[in-house]
Amino acid sequence: AAGPVWLAADLERGAGQHLRGLTTFPPPGALAHHPEAEEAVRVAARSTAQEARALGLNLALAPVLDLDVEARNPIVGTRSFGSDPARVAELAMAWIASCQEEGVAACAKHFPGHGRTTADSHAELPVVHASREILQADLAPFRAVAADVACVMSAHVAYPALGADGPATLEPAILEGLLRSDMGFTGLVLTDALNMSGVREQTGAEAPEVAALHAGCDLLLYPPDLARAVTAVEQAADASKVVAARLSESLARVGRIVTRFPSDDRSNGSMPDDLAEKAAAISSACVATVGGDVPGWLDPERPVRVATIWDDREEPARVPFGLLFREMLKTAGWDVLPPGPADPGVPIIVLVASTPQAWKGTSDLTLTARAALEGILAGEHVYPVLFGHPRLLQGLGHPGLCAWATEPGMEPAAAWQLDALARRGAN
Repeated sequence: AAGPVWLAADLERGAGQHLRGLTTFPPPGALAHHPEAEEAVRVAARSTAQEARALGLNLALAPVLDLDVEARNPIVGTRSFGSDPARVAELAMAWIASCQEEGVAACAKHFPGHGRTTADSHAELPVVHASREILQADLAPFRAVAADVACVMSAHVAYPALGADGPATLEPAILEGLLRSDMGFTGLVLTDALNMSGVREQTGAEAPEVAALHAGCDLLLYPPDLARAVTAVEQAADASKVVAARLSESLARVGRIVTRFPSDDRSNGSMPDDLAEKAAAISSACVATVGGDVPGWLDPERPVRVATIWDDREEPARVPFGLLFREMLKTAGWDVLPPGPADPGVPIIVLVASTPQAWKGTSDLTLTARAALEGILAGEHVYPVLFGHPRLLQGLGHPGLCAWATEPGMEPAAAWQLDALARRGAN
């Protein structure tokens, strides 16, 4: 390689999100509901960066700055810090500062905002028809972090009101005009993944990689054919002085960021030994009741059954869903009966996993999962524990416990919190 190797990873929920054995944290939506949200965000970001840097990662593709303002959005949801632009900006700035202080560059995404979409840009090009005035709210968090964040990721989303009928990734008016000229951003612009349909089907004869470079992108994420992408960029630079100049600009920006976050600035593979404890404490504090208290009939002294409904695209191989929850309840002294048919008089705790997923296509429960859940909820003494957005519980009109996400630490956190609340109610 002509220069140092720079490595990036999606780390919205901790270094363990994609690197098995490392620490995971609740998603941003959960952190925002922590009683000490800003400190929780700082701890999560700092811990994420410490583990990432120890393993040689230089760029964390986080945090998400999109607003959680559209209930039908299939891809943002719990990944967002919330719906209030000022609050999102505040927590995003805390995440970015804490991450970058540890020597790992942060990446604010997805500019100029993916929160108002009702489609998934992995599968198609979403179009946001909101007015320019309304979109100022979406832009506010990005404007707040523009002076400090190392990198911004573009959205494969069209915004006609901003003068962009195509995806922002391919629109100079968005990247060079709005982001750089208007907001004064001088860092790197990274495309969202270039294997996504929201961008690959929008460039006609021109290679998406060349179109993105021409629009103002400096880094090209996940082109499906790397060799072909490199050839296309080289040929375009040879044929066009404009593209060649853009390439030179991008290389200069990359050089400045690599100098700011050098690859050889590592912690020699050492990591703090208290990250798991910090993550567990934060996870437990994020779990909360929705729609009312834990019912009195959910008694630690009585037998219970635990049922599970998995509504994500594929179940992780790490641990069967529900196992950690059951084991934690048993450790707390509960009599958890083996899986089996419902018994009259035996309460059921039903665990539901439904999180934002690429290509899932919905923010709601799928029809199959909803039918299964409604069937269980029709019985007596059923209490749901949701690993997803609290809106899903609110939509069911049924009280329950919200545990936000399916990261490994959330099941023990939910069980621990349920045990504490049930015992408090019993007393």
